Amino acid sequence: MVSAEEQVAAGSSDRQRIAKAAAIIMVGTVLSRILGLVREQVTSYLWGTTDQVAAFTLADNIHTILFDLVISGMMQAALVPVLSAYAAPEHREELRRIVGALLVLAMIVIGAIVAVMMLFAPQLVWLMTALGGDTQVHSPDTIPLTIELVRIILPAVLLLSISTILMSTLYALQRFTRPALSLAVRNAAIVAAALALGRTAFEIRSLAVGIVVGALLLIAIQLPGLRDAMPRPNFGFRHPAIRRILLLYLPIFVGLISNTIALVIDRNLAFNVDAHALGAMRYATALNQMILGIVAAATSLAALPTLSRHFSSGDEAAYQRTLSNGLKMVTVMVVPATFGMAAIAWPAVDLLFFHGATDLEGARAILTALLCYLPGTFFAAFDQVLIFGYYARQNTRTPVIVGVLAVGGFLLTAFSLVGPLGMAGLVLANSAQFMFHAIVMWLIMRRALGQVGDATVGRTLRVCVAVGALMAVAVFLLAQALQAVPLGTAPGTALDLARRAVAVAIPIAVGAAIYAGGLHLLGVDEIRQIWRGVMRRLGRAAA
Repeated sequence: MVSAEEQVAAGSSDRQRIAKAAAIIMVGTVLSRILGLVREQVTSYLWGTTDQVAAFTLADNIHTILFDLVISGMMQAALVPVLSAYAAPEHREELRRIVGALLVLAMIVIGAIVAVMMLFAPQLVWLMTALGGDTQVHSPDTIPLTIELVRIILPAVLLLSISTILMSTLYALQRFTRPALSLAVRNAAIVAAALALGRTAFEIRSLAVGIVVGALLLIAIQLPGLRDAMPRPNFGFRHPAIRRILLLYLPIFVGLISNTIALVIDRNLAFNVDAHALGAMRYATALNQMILGIVAAATSLAALPTLSRHFSSGDEAAYQRTLSNGLKMVTVMVVPATFGMAAIAWPAVDLLFFHGATDLEGARAILTALLCYLPGTFFAAFDQVLIFGYYARQNTRTPVIVGVLAVGGFLLTAFSLVGPLGMAGLVLANSAQFMFHAIVMWLIMRRALGQVGDATVGRTLRVCVAVGALMAVAVFLLAQALQAVPLGTAPGTALDLARRAVAVAIPIAVGAAIYAGGLHLLGVDEIRQIWRGVMRRLGRAAA
């Protein structure tokens, strides 16, 4: 029988372990997302929301869809939970054989799929653009350029698949630093390629080249982290762990097919509804993905191995404690991120994207997309934790079933709203999909387990929303006041850029102080845990 004191100590240990891991992943993710924003800034400066960006966005979507289908969704759902069972030192040799077989299987199967897709690139592009009637809002050169970009970018899918297997192995071994930091290197490679080649004959093709180079760098960074668990290539595809991974992934794959259909329809509608739509949605998505990457992915991936171990050992109390800690950390971070972003939406768009080739119409389209994405971003942060909670229990069917229903809701909403609202209708439909999925996942988990975390989750949510709302009002008023100050600076000058930066930085700093101070006064401990974890990691990095 475990005593109350031992349960408290175990909960504290889990919370500290998750906070430390989340801090490592969050630091790496912050770097990655910052460089991702830089990547989109460079893209918007060089090409705005033009046809070239629409072509690249479609090609990038095709590469992402294929990557998600063949292996990306496998990482959290199957690879990390199954490989975690072989992470102990006494199982290390078996882990090497399992990972080696996975790598060989990926090179054979995914390599063949990539080759076929490159051959049929024109048909893939047709699938992404044919829906929407006879109205064409893009130039005739857009489709041929998209086909060319697809053929350049698709080899990255094989490289990313290899790096995903290596990354999952590192996560299973609870080695978070290399996976977290490697994504920043990938974005840096894309930025470097755009800056070096974007003004040459390569033009937008430079981004595709950067994606392939970045995928190669991901492999180069992961491998040294497995020096004591280096994969042994083999053809042991019948190993029980590999069969278990494929079995767990099967329902995920089915669910991803429904998501793929939704994305293909979304891209078709966006391609034909407005010339600015694909570019604006891309840049707004970059801001929203920064929120999700920092908030939910860090906490969820950090908690996933711990949740998996608690479930495997049958310790339901420890599982619920860990789930509670993950949900509370997400709450503490997602509230200021989404509320604050809504409050400074225009200053942020003005600073990050309203320059170079992006005109006022394009900037306003980005603002519209950003505001319409934010409600879905708020719910998606919690949804990721709930999904990983199911994955840790090796239950991949429930999230998939709910996901298929959510896709149906997206399609219904999208076709209802795209006519009267255009691009905004598509983005709102995307938000409705995330909101539906998160709410239904929570209801099902509560019914199945009797509870989702503990009572402290609800209190943390109420406190964070109340403090976050007050913070958002203060930030909005301050941002409006700063933007109204007449400085007489010429657009595009260094002084004008500094003015824009101040209009964003000061409200963020004031908002962070209000929010952190409010949570501290009201006794929300998670913000102190996250702060100590980040500072400890930064201190070690500086040393």
